[in-house]
Amino acid sequence: MPIHIEANIGDVAESVILVGDPDRATFIAKNYLENPVCYNHYRHMYGYTGTYKGKRISVQTAGMGSPSISIVLEELNMLGVKNIIRLGTCGTINAEKVNAGDTLILTAAHSSHDIYAREFPGASFSAVPDFLLATSLYQTAVNIHGAEHVHAGAGLCSETFYEDNYDLYKKFAKYGTLAVEMEAYPLFVLAAKYDMKSAVILTVSDVIFEKIRADKSVIQESVKRNTESVLELFAGFSN
Repeated sequence: MPIHIEANIGDVAESVILVGDPDRATFIAKNYLENPVCYNHYRHMYGYTGTYKGKRISVQTAGMGSPSISIVLEELNMLGVKNIIRLGTCGTINAEKVNAGDTLILTAAHSSHDIYAREFPGASFSAVPDFLLATSLYQTAVNIHGAEHVHAGAGLCSETFYEDNYDLYKKFAKYGTLAVEMEAYPLFVLAAKYDMKSAVILTVSDVIFEKIRADKSVIQESVKRNTESVLELFAGFSN
């Protein structure tokens, strides 16, 4: 049984929203879910299960970076989770196409360090979301945000946050990558391994090369709309 998520099978819903910040998990549970129950508080990796429009949904803290989210994903699989959407933030490396405050649905995740290289010696695993879940999430976000503020494209999953230079980011940008974040690659890989459906929706909080960060209110409003997008999508799932 799981070590870091102190829950039993049945405590966590089949559909889960993953967030990095424990305070965001608590906010979503208290402001969007009916009758939320906290099933985990160990290490402040808060997890809650409640209902939204009659659909049972959980929100789980995943922390920052590939190692943290990987532990959480392994344990959510042990608990019977089937659908996972990461709700987070990213920095754009293509400011001509994507603006601060916009929403990005990932169609693929590259990796700066390829943490699963040992699993595929001499090869490279393409980390992608579930097609139907990602496309449904995109359409739901467009309906809520408006098409001009929603983008779909590849992201770079980086193992480091502070960089001495942006040479690697610029190379990925040249090849059409839209943004940098830190958790999508392990999410897509482990979801594929365990036959879970996954997708990622991100608020663009920063313009990387220009070192510009959006106002907190802009970020919060975008995250709110993205939260509503995920909840509406999960609410439409058949029970």
